[in-house]
Amino acid sequence: MTRSKALFIVVPFAIGIGALLLLPLLLDKETLLKLATSTIEEQTGAKLTVAGESELSFFPRLGVTLGDTSLAMPGEGQPRLQVRSLDLGVALMPLISGRAEIDSLAMDGLTVSIVSSGKGAINTSELSDAELDAFYAKRREATTEAVKAAGAEAALALPLALNVQHLSITDARIEQIDLDTQISTVIELIGLNANDLNLDGEPIHLDIELRLPGTPPVAISLAGTIRIYQVSQTVAVDTMNAEIRGATPQPVTVQLRGEVDISRQVADLTLNLVTGESRGEGSLRYARFESPQVDSDMRFNMLNPALLALAGPEAAAGADSEGAAPEGDTPLPLDAIRAIDTRAALAVEKAVFGAHTVTDMQAALRVVDGVVKLRSLTGTLHDGSLDMQATFNGKHNTAKLKASGQLSQLDIANALAASEAQPALSGKASLDWQLTSKGRTRNELVAALTGPMKLATTQVVLKDISVEHLLCQAVALTNQEPLTATFPTSTAFQTLGADIQLAEGKARLKPLRANLAHIALTGKGNLDLLSKDFKTTFKARLSPELETVDRACRVSKRLTAIDWPVNCKGNANGDPASWCKVDTAEIIEDLGKNEATRKIQKEAGKLLDKLFN
Repeated sequence: MTRSKALFIVVPFAIGIGALLLLPLLLDKETLLKLATSTIEEQTGAKLTVAGESELSFFPRLGVTLGDTSLAMPGEGQPRLQVRSLDLGVALMPLISGRAEIDSLAMDGLTVSIVSSGKGAINTSELSDAELDAFYAKRREATTEAVKAAGAEAALALPLALNVQHLSITDARIEQIDLDTQISTVIELIGLNANDLNLDGEPIHLDIELRLPGTPPVAISLAGTIRIYQVSQTVAVDTMNAEIRGATPQPVTVQLRGEVDISRQVADLTLNLVTGESRGEGSLRYARFESPQVDSDMRFNMLNPALLALAGPEAAAGADSEGAAPEGDTPLPLDAIRAIDTRAALAVEKAVFGAHTVTDMQAALRVVDGVVKLRSLTGTLHDGSLDMQATFNGKHNTAKLKASGQLSQLDIANALAASEAQPALSGKASLDWQLTSKGRTRNELVAALTGPMKLATTQVVLKDISVEHLLCQAVALTNQEPLTATFPTSTAFQTLGADIQLAEGKARLKPLRANLAHIALTGKGNLDLLSKDFKTTFKARLSPELETVDRACRVSKRLTAIDWPVNCKGNANGDPASWCKVDTAEIIEDLGKNEATRKIQKEAGKLLDKLFN
């Protein structure tokens, strides 16, 4: 190496070492503090006040540590920041000329209190219907005004920000207090580390740990790389990995990519989500001041409570933390629904709704101002083809429901087993319906269901009841002969269908039609929608071919002329063997009436013959 090259390397290094050694003689902590304070105010407009001790440090970086410090942010109504310990790291060379360039910022024990001006979240469940209409209109106006204000504030935020290379925050607490309700929302920032901070589109590495207090608390971890562009006021998310623990029974991991428009507060993201066995992917657009606020197109292998995040943060906050289904008489969660403004297109391989599972589900829905419009929902339910539409209107305190659809070739046994009811029937069923309802609780909605349903079935078998045996016993009794044949323990219907009318909390079956090999049944009845108690009455017409089952079942003309009553009642969750019986007393009475009528007609005929002859 030549001497000139050696000097080129050594001289700057020697100057730097000399400057570092001379700094303690030229600079004390008060001077450095004054330089740092003025730099912060010049670049951000914030005023720094130190009430605690201050210390000068030279390793691992040159800077000053301040205790019990407060930062007053510029602008009226801006929050005041209180910091237990504030470390300001400064660049070495600018200090030689008497300037302070802050290249690192570390805060421990940060406390931020934000007091809202009476425009925080409102519990809409306490408003009248007229007040609710005014609330929706006012919310739309407030959103329009917020768009203008937010654009101006965000455009000035980054140019005024303190441009440091490294930012560290530990043990921070951010609390927002609503003046009207005195309800506070707390975010605990366990830790934040940001390296290579810049506004020129170069990669910035982030690590963040958040905690949302509650029962249970929710912990959020974020790690990834972003790029900030000052001119366009955008943030490019190269990759961001998030883990959410406590919001759902199993942790939720999300991988994000996309772009955030800071001035408009709009995020266009693609994401991959995993929680337990659930996996999802697709696109999500979050627009703070647009409608819909959340617009998503997602594909999932199975439906999971984590999907609530698609509805927006306000909806997630208003939902039941444990995800438990509300009791029947618990008020409907209308307040949470009114906070949602979303449009979603979902494709789900397996969606579980209580006891029932829909596979290959496709759904399109829109939720705004408390109205949920399920424009279409298709899929397979218990091997049946489902196609339905529904509107749930929760704008006012009495919710309204309108639903219509078709379900073809449902497996009856599977549906009953999933509902934990006695699997008394097997076969296939097809339904179509047009229903309306209204109420303030789930039970009220069920009890107020009104509208027609049509039921058609194929290959239906009623287990543990032999209608043929019941009727043959009655016939054998009138023939005064014992039964000798062995009867099946179940009833196989050739056809079974019903027109059903829902009203006043009951499903009324009128008429109900059924056919067996040698028996035709018509009937009527009703089912209580809440208690599941039912009562039906059938009239059976017997065929002469019933004799082929058992000689004692032979049916004469006088027996085919009467309706054989079969009465059924019980509970859908009860024992099918005790549901039905044949009213033999009524049969004997009808036989007596028919026999008397036959004798009268016979005697009258003889009398007429004598008169005419």
